[in-house]
Amino acid sequence: MQNSHPNTPGQKPLNNQALIHILPWAVFSILLLYTYAKFFEHPYYGFRWDAGTQEITAIYTGQDGLQVKDRIIQIGPMNLVDFESRYWSKIYMPEKGEIIPVIMERNGQELTVPWKTPGPNPNEILDLLFNESWIAIAFWGAGTLALFNLRPMDERWQLMIAFNYLTALWLILGSGLSHYHIWGSNVFLRIAVWFCLPVYLHLHWVFPKPLSKLPPRLVQGVYAVVSLVAIAECFQLLPDDNTFLTVLALAFFASLALLFIHGIFQREARRELRILGIAAVLALVPAIIIGIIGSISGLPALAGGALLSLPLLPFAYFYTVYRRQLGGLEIRINRIISIYIFLSLLLTLLATVIVITTMNSSSNEAIILASLGSSLFAVIMAFWGFPIFQTFVENRILGLPIPKTQLPDQYSTRIVTSNTISHLLLLLKEEILPNLLVRQFVFLKVENSAQQALLTVGLKDDEIREEYRLSDLTASMGNYIPDYLNSPARPHAWVRLILPLKIGDAFIGLWLFGRRDPDDLYSQAEISILQTLANQTAIALSYVLQTEQLKSIYQDGISRYEDERMRLALILHDSILNELAVLRMNLSEAETTPAFQQAYEKLKGQIREIIVDLRPPMLDYGLKPAIEELGTSLMERSNKKIKIIVEIETDDSRYQVNNVEEHIFRIVQEACENAARHAQAKIIRITGRLFAGEISLSVTDDGIGFDTRSGLGIDTLVKQKHFGLAGILKRAQLIGAEASIHSEVQKGTGVQIILKPNDFII
Repeated sequence: MQNSHPNTPGQKPLNNQALIHILPWAVFSILLLYTYAKFFEHPYYGFRWDAGTQEITAIYTGQDGLQVKDRIIQIGPMNLVDFESRYWSKIYMPEKGEIIPVIMERNGQELTVPWKTPGPNPNEILDLLFNESWIAIAFWGAGTLALFNLRPMDERWQLMIAFNYLTALWLILGSGLSHYHIWGSNVFLRIAVWFCLPVYLHLHWVFPKPLSKLPPRLVQGVYAVVSLVAIAECFQLLPDDNTFLTVLALAFFASLALLFIHGIFQREARRELRILGIAAVLALVPAIIIGIIGSISGLPALAGGALLSLPLLPFAYFYTVYRRQLGGLEIRINRIISIYIFLSLLLTLLATVIVITTMNSSSNEAIILASLGSSLFAVIMAFWGFPIFQTFVENRILGLPIPKTQLPDQYSTRIVTSNTISHLLLLLKEEILPNLLVRQFVFLKVENSAQQALLTVGLKDDEIREEYRLSDLTASMGNYIPDYLNSPARPHAWVRLILPLKIGDAFIGLWLFGRRDPDDLYSQAEISILQTLANQTAIALSYVLQTEQLKSIYQDGISRYEDERMRLALILHDSILNELAVLRMNLSEAETTPAFQQAYEKLKGQIREIIVDLRPPMLDYGLKPAIEELGTSLMERSNKKIKIIVEIETDDSRYQVNNVEEHIFRIVQEACENAARHAQAKIIRITGRLFAGEISLSVTDDGIGFDTRSGLGIDTLVKQKHFGLAGILKRAQLIGAEASIHSEVQKGTGVQIILKPNDFII
């Protein structure tokens, strides 16, 4: 286990072993301690008031004298204003059954009511039980899951833990404890909330992916300022007693704003944010509905049930970021999530129906019928509705979009566009096999008994072999291999299914499948689906291999062509030009007539033009100088009848792998020559960018153009005898670039080439 990651940039690393073994149980102990205090150190007055307005919000006994909305002034010897203003003051604790004077204000009149304290009573206990305190355990659980299971132990790991533990602390401290100042809970609540502000914002800055790198000094400074503010809270130095509530609201809304910013500027993070957003809606909507129903019906237990769906929210953070690291747990957690959401929505619906029936009918028979009907509906939904609901959740929310039975059809349409082995393997790895929950597999190419593992996923180093015994593998092809038939001594004990990759009778490879969620089982129906995928893959692989072979042959032809041009250029430069120079030197002035001198200079110029055309010398200094020289040369050859404008931005990067520079130059050259010879262009414009991670060039002209209604593919261009344009597309394919051609009759032609980052090596 790794042992050193900074808590915040620039800080000294924490001892993660100590953090893992101490922190969760320390936080859990605090939660238990204050849960005990909540029930056993709580003064059971029989009524509750709002800490801000001192107005009574609930009365738990049937005594006369106090009413909801009465403003409490004093309870026994305790003046409520003084009590609320002194953070460390202790609550007045009367004995059970003691009659105490309660001074209150009603309709502007001050009254004193003798009030008998009931001690622990069912209604007040239910109110304490069904509130947000138990949600603190859910946040503690999510934080502990993150602590023990999430890797790497980086900044986001620590922020996820802090986010959940701090939320758990302020939930338990604010669940009735701080109202009565029990064991300093009101002060510790304020401290926890103040630390929530930087932690919430810091987490949502890096969640799901960092917006940018934060300066370490800024992060350290913010945490230092918050620490000083927290100390000030202990000594009651802040001017507003309820500032912490504003801070908590700010933390919530600023976090939400940061999530929106992630969604706007990080397209790759939108899927995770969508899952989080749906989870938030599913967590809050049932809570709001049940809470409203409970408040209207006057049933505190039902109102407390409004919190049933809220634990979905903390676990949604854990799930959205680290779902792909859950391994064999992913399918189980998917099912738990589906069941949890289904039960929350079903109970919300049933509670709504029962309460509405109860409120609108005084007949016991109607209430019984509504209850029986709701129960029957719940049973029907559990048996027939849940599978449909689970499929919806997995497909639309959790990202398993393709049903198993549709995989072959979907796959067949996708592999048509896979023209490289890497693209084909990426399609299998990222989209197809995850839908079948396959976590381990090896894609093995076999040619003349030689093996090549094209793709290996989910295997440990000691499970990967350089070569497999083909006789052992082929003997088990097509059948599920249970775990008990495998022995650790076997060289491929992890394998659960082996499928051949064949085209007709030709055997081209094997597909080895291992661990699969949830139980490593490959049923016969699924083996049939996988074999169909294997057959499709074999055809696609054969096509791709042939395509790459033809591409390699074409590349070799182009390379030999360019090498021959280089050789001819060197011969003309080093031999022919030198021989001409020697010939001229051996002639006396009397032997060189003006006509001879003119013919000699013209011949030398023509040879130099041929050399430049074969291999421009300026290409040794970079693409931009070579293209600028190309433009100058073309204008001179046309006697300046054609104007060539070159506007290229560059950082002087070089692209010397696989003759990238030469291919790009030839594309630009061919586009310019095509415009000059065939398009009758007057102006040719070469624009673009040549940077380390980006090549983007465009060649446009104002020539006669041509009709593009029949398409601009290579075959179409060849049929229409646009051989130069077809060559441009072929050269672009060789270097992995995207080339596009657009043209309109009498409106000119444009050629654009884009080479994306990481498609080439600098």
